[in-house]
Amino acid sequence: MDNRYSVRIMRSEINYLKNVNFGEITYMNHGSINTKGKADKTDVVGIYGQNGSGKTALVESLDILKYVLMGMPIPYDFAGIISKEEQTKLVTDFYIETKQSKYKVQYAVYLRVNEEIQKIEIIRETLVYWLRGSAWKSERDIDFENPNYDAVDLLDQEDLTVKSNHAANLKSIPFLWAMQKLALICSQRHISVFFNTLVSDSCKSMKSDEEAINFSNIIHGLMKFGMVDLNVIRIEQLGQINSNIVIPINGRSTTENTITQSRVTLYIAGESDIDKELYDQVTMTIDAINTALKSIIPDLQIELDKTAEFEKPDGKKAFKVNIYSKRGGKKFPFRYESEGIKRIISILNYLISAFNESSVCLVVDELDSGIFEYLLGELLGLMHKEMKGQLIFTSHNLRILEKLDAKNIICTTTNPDNRYIRMVGIEKNHNKRDYYIRALTVGGQKEDLYDEDDLIAMGYAFRKAGNPNNRVTLQFSPQFEEDLHKAN
Repeated sequence: MDNRYSVRIMRSEINYLKNVNFGEITYMNHGSINTKGKADKTDVVGIYGQNGSGKTALVESLDILKYVLMGMPIPYDFAGIISKEEQTKLVTDFYIETKQSKYKVQYAVYLRVNEEIQKIEIIRETLVYWLRGSAWKSERDIDFENPNYDAVDLLDQEDLTVKSNHAANLKSIPFLWAMQKLALICSQRHISVFFNTLVSDSCKSMKSDEEAINFSNIIHGLMKFGMVDLNVIRIEQLGQINSNIVIPINGRSTTENTITQSRVTLYIAGESDIDKELYDQVTMTIDAINTALKSIIPDLQIELDKTAEFEKPDGKKAFKVNIYSKRGGKKFPFRYESEGIKRIISILNYLISAFNESSVCLVVDELDSGIFEYLLGELLGLMHKEMKGQLIFTSHNLRILEKLDAKNIICTTTNPDNRYIRMVGIEKNHNKRDYYIRALTVGGQKEDLYDEDDLIAMGYAFRKAGNPNNRVTLQFSPQFEEDLHKAN
């Protein structure tokens, strides 16, 4: 078994999540992996569209996927976007490469909300994979539906096995044919039956035949991808930054044998505590951020000021630190920086990792929020030309359309049954920004990108809101009016 894995998301499919009944996105290397068995294109994809049209739903689906691959329960915070009427299903196609082998994998997870115990249940999972030789061959499929979620009496159940069209080829993976205990444990923990430490440890002890090695590589590769290389930054982080409360410093460092990740949340106004064992990692992250920051905002650097060392109640040593900005040799509290600069700094180390490492996938919701559009366009233009990893982002800023190719842009539609499309009819001499605006107003695409009825409804709503009959009369107490009169 190989311990070094490079994983790439090839395709995302969403069924009945939030406002998406069906949506499918193929990423930049989907075609080359299927035909040539390799990822040979830079992989930047931007999602554009009107508010409430499925952009954030994609980010949330990838965040759910991350929890599943890590072998963790899906936080109940996601319950509100999982359908109660239809079957929520997320399907992801992956490309996995090791030193010796290449795999194409399709993983599907079926979800359900149990409101009584406030848990999200993983009720069914399918895993299909192919090994690359001269072409994609040796297809294997595994389908498991966990009946423990619906069982009245667990003791009456028969032994559980997976469904597979290739069962004879998978006999060397013993736990697949004795799933009773594993399925029960996973249902109690609300985690995946494929991606968990029990299966991971079992893979290490399996016989070293080809089927066992392939299965083990896939499980370990995807678990490592979820734990280390798939980084999802949702809009909640932006809310913390905009409120001038905290800034998350996302760190990652790579050596020949190890990958270290850290995420430290620093108070923007006031002291923060950092464990002594994490302090060196945080300072390395800030050094990396400052190196890249010079090219983006030349006169800006950030600095940690260590004010004290103390012992925490658990006996661990920690430091108290403040975060500062330095401009032109002058140092001042970081809270006075703009929202855009705080946003850039919070994700910059992840962008550095995606730029340099082919295994990293960075997913960012509202990447453009607060960032100067020209700067953002130049930054994404650089990523588009030279990035080794994968970047998936949502945005409203149309400047980016001028820096990316048309195939790098996914448009959301007004049709919940077909939420994501690429624009057609764009020629090389077209200005993609103007073309997109024209498509919004005139159409000409496979689906409508904007509902013109919204504009009519907007005008009607504004007129109605301004009708004197709808206005609210404010009444003040006599004491308030008397105090107001004295003040004036």
